[in-house]
Amino acid sequence: MNNAELYQKNNSLQKRDAVDALKEYAAKIRWKKYGDRVIDIGCGDGGITINVLKKYMPNNFERLVGCDISENMVNFANIHHGNERTHFTTLDIEGYLPITLKNNFDHAFSFYVLHWIKHQEVAFTNIYDMLNKGGDCLLVFIGYHPIYEAYRTLARNNKWSSWLHDVDRFISPYHDSKDSEKEIKKMMEEIGFSNIEVSSKQKFFIYNSPETLKKAVQAVNPFKIPFDVFNDYFNDYMEAFRDMIQLKEENNNELDIIKFSYNLITVYGTK
Repeated sequence: MNNAELYQKNNSLQKRDAVDALKEYAAKIRWKKYGDRVIDIGCGDGGITINVLKKYMPNNFERLVGCDISENMVNFANIHHGNERTHFTTLDIEGYLPITLKNNFDHAFSFYVLHWIKHQEVAFTNIYDMLNKGGDCLLVFIGYHPIYEAYRTLARNNKWSSWLHDVDRFISPYHDSKDSEKEIKKMMEEIGFSNIEVSSKQKFFIYNSPETLKKAVQAVNPFKIPFDVFNDYFNDYMEAFRDMIQLKEENNNELDIIKFSYNLITVYGTK
C-alpha cells in the first residue's frame, strides 16, 4: 500500500465515493467566510485531497493539510501537490496526536481509511481533538465488503496462510457488525461529538475487466505477497471473490465485467 503511483492510477472506487459523500453533505459542512483550516486524514498520494476535496472548499481557505501513515505517500503528495497553502505530513491516526494538531482545524475529512483502524475509539478521539470548537468532520469508510471474505478464504488455504496469518488485522471492524450505525453513534456520543449522523448504505461498483480489478487490489493489498507469485495469488483471490459475489449468476457469465455490492459507512459530526 506504499506505491503512490499505482494507487493514483487505480483508485476510481475511492474517488467516486468521496465525490458522492461531498455532494450529499455539502450543505451541512460549516464553511467559514474565510480562513478555513482543513485536514484530510489518510490522504494517500494526495490526488483525492487536491482533485476532489479541494474543489468543494472555498477558495479563501487558510491551509489544507493531508496526512498519511505512509512516508512514501506523503513524499509523493508533497512533490506533486504541495504549495504555500497545502502540505502533507506523516501521521498515524491510531497513535499519538502531536500537540500542534490539537484544536487546530475547522474541518476534518477522511476517505477510505478508517476501516483499516482497529482502535476505532482512539482514531475518533484524535479526530475530535483535532477540531476547533464548532468544527465538523465527514468520514467515509467501508463496513461490509466481499473482499474481506475472500481474504478469509485465502487465509485458510495452506498455500497462502503464512502471508495472510494476520488477516483479521486488515478486515473492517464493522464488516461483521449487526448495527454499525448504532455502534458508531454511541462511540461518538461518548467521545463528545454533537449533531452526529451515521449511515450505512449498500453501494455497487463495476470493474470492466479482471485486469482492472487486479490493479485495484494490488494498489491496496495489505499483505506482503512476493511480486513473483502475485499473479498466482490473484488467480486464487479471483476464485474466492467470485464465490463471494456470485459473479456468474449476477453477470450472466460475462466474466469480463465484475459487479459487486458492499456497505459504505458515512459519518458526520461536530465538536
